[in-house]
Formats: sequence, C-alpha cells, structure tokens
Amino acid sequence: MNNKVIDFQKSKEKLLNKKFPNVSSMPNATNNESYNESRKAFENFQSIFFAYKEYLANSDGKKEITLEEVFVHFNRFFDEIYKELVKFDYSKTPKFKEILDYAMLSSGKRLRPFLMLVTYSFLEGKNFFILSPFMVAMESIHTFSLIHDDLPCMDNDELRRGKPTVWKKYGEDMAVLAGDALYMQAMSILMETVFEFAYSDIGSAVITSANVITKLSGLSGMILGQVFDVMNTGNLRLKIDDINFMYDKKTSALIVASLIVGTSLSIKHSDSFIEMERLGLFIGEAYQIIDDLLEIESDEKTIGKSVDSDKKNGKVTYVSLIGIGEAKERLDYLKKESNLIIDKLTNDNNYKDALIYKEVIKYLFKREK
Repeated sequence: MNNKVIDFQKSKEKLLNKKFPNVSSMPNATNNESYNESRKAFENFQSIFFAYKEYLANSDGKKEITLEEVFVHFNRFFDEIYKELVKFDYSKTPKFKEILDYAMLSSGKRLRPFLMLVTYSFLEGKNFFILSPFMVAMESIHTFSLIHDDLPCMDNDELRRGKPTVWKKYGEDMAVLAGDALYMQAMSILMETVFEFAYSDIGSAVITSANVITKLSGLSGMILGQVFDVMNTGNLRLKIDDINFMYDKKTSALIVASLIVGTSLSIKHSDSFIEMERLGLFIGEAYQIIDDLLEIESDEKTIGKSVDSDKKNGKVTYVSLIGIGEAKERLDYLKKESNLIIDKLTNDNNYKDALIYKEVIKYLFKREK
C-alpha cells in the first residue's frame, strides 16, 4: 500500500488547470485587483465595527455611531466580496449578469451574512475574511429563495425591496433560471472553499460550515418549509404547531445555519452550537411573526412589498391564528430569551461584542420593513 503523503496543493492545481481548465481557483490576494477593492471595503467596515463596539461600551463624549451606519459599511464590503468571488463569462449572455446583479446587489438587509459575522466576532473569531465565501453563499441561497417565492406559481408578488420582483422585470423564465443559477453558484463557492481549506487547520470547521448550509437550505430546512407552505395554501385547518414547523424550516433554518457557521469557524467557542441553534430559532420565529404583523399593520411603501400577499393567497399565519396581542407577547418572550443566551455566553473578552449582538436583536425586534 502506498503511504506517500499527498501534496494537496499540487493535486488541486493539477485538477483545476488540466482536468477542469474553466474552473478558476479562489482569487490570489497578492495580484488580484478586485481583492484590493474588497480589502479596502473590509477595512472601512472593520474600522466602524470596532468603533461601534467602543461607542456602545462607553459613549461618554463620543460622536454617536448607529447600527444603520454599520450596516451601510457592511453592505459595501459584501458587494465587493460578491464581485470578487462571483466571476463568470457573460460575454454571450450579458443580460443574465444584469439580472443576477439586480437580484444580489439590491437594497436587501443581508441579515443572514451579517448575523454570521456578528456571531463569529462575539465568539472571538479573529479573521473576518474567512467568512467571505460563506456569507456570499448564504445570501445567494436566500436571494434564490426570494426570486422563486415571488413567482406567479408561488406567491405571485410583483414588488420586493421596493422594486419590481425579478420575474416582473425580466420574465418568469429568466427568474427561474436566475434562482437556479444563484443556488448552484452558492454550491460552487462552498465546494471551492472546502477544496481550498480541507487540509488546513480549520478544515473540519470549513467542512462543517458548508455541510450545515447545504442541509439547512434543502429538505432539512428552507425548501422543506416552502414545500409545506405551498402544499397547505388555503388549508384553514392548520394548527399553531404546523405554523411553527413551517416557520422553523422556511425562515429560521437559514438564520440557524448562519449562526452555526459563525460558531464553527470561531473555533474557540465551537462547543456553543446548542445555544446558538436556539438563538437562531428564536430570531427566525420572531422575524416571521414580525413579517405577519407588518402585513397587517404597515403599508406597501414602508415595507417595500405587498401587504396583503398572505391574505390574497389564502395562507394561515401565526398572527391570524392567535391574534395580534398574543403574537406581540410571544415577541417579548423571544427577545428576552435571545438576550439571556447572549448573557450566558458573555465573558470578559467578548462583552463588547455582546453589546453589538443585543443591539442587533433590538433592531430586528423593532424593524418596520
């Protein structure tokens, strides 16, 4: 038996350059021009992120820094890493690049990748850049789900994030293909990242993270929730347990995955999976309940999408079953329990990051769109 140690880097280069000449490796940081743009955007984000921590810890005499400012810098950073990681030859299909950019480089909150980063920082992760491929993959999957969710055969929505939905602007055929492309793009990024780091010190954490995202975006999570939702449209006999099951899968699964990835890659606190999974379930449930409330209490201009989609499509929601008052009481409970989890995992080294996490939770529980 040949026990020779495999030179993984040489094997990888051989595979990429000879067997699959059209598959590019991860960008080389030393001579890649777009890397410099993402590095600059990252440094700007990191600077305000650290300043925000200090502001929350001691705001006396300091100029106010808001979470909204942090989001702005994070989104600029995200846009640059997306452009860096997602490069294909669109010379024959330039319109399709426009469609994907329209979907991905929009005014979305990028909540899931941001929660991934906040979790990683809270659990004392040090190299934010290692999160880049996982954040892009996560947002690609989320955007794919929104594109397909808006289709006439699903919710038939024409407005998303204050703009025409992808199918409304570009047609149903292109919307289906765009969603498919984004999902496969995410899988490609994850597999390339596993390929890149499998034999490194963080190999097991990278493999765990990629596996969690793929499982919780599929039939163990988001897609299963969507299937249940579609199959039960118009079913007025749904119980609260059914609604909780649907929300856990359709909405919470990707949020849980984001928190688990941040936890796994932090290495130091990778034993905190149970607490962070609970936190993800709480945040996901609250997010969906707030969506249900906004459809009743808000307007289309404020939330950037239809306010009567569930009613129009004959869907039973948490709020329609238990009422507005009890739904808001549930939100109070979820917020309290979420903060208790943060308190449990807070120590002398990460207490400033705990302050940021609590601000993010406060923001999510008070959002108006």
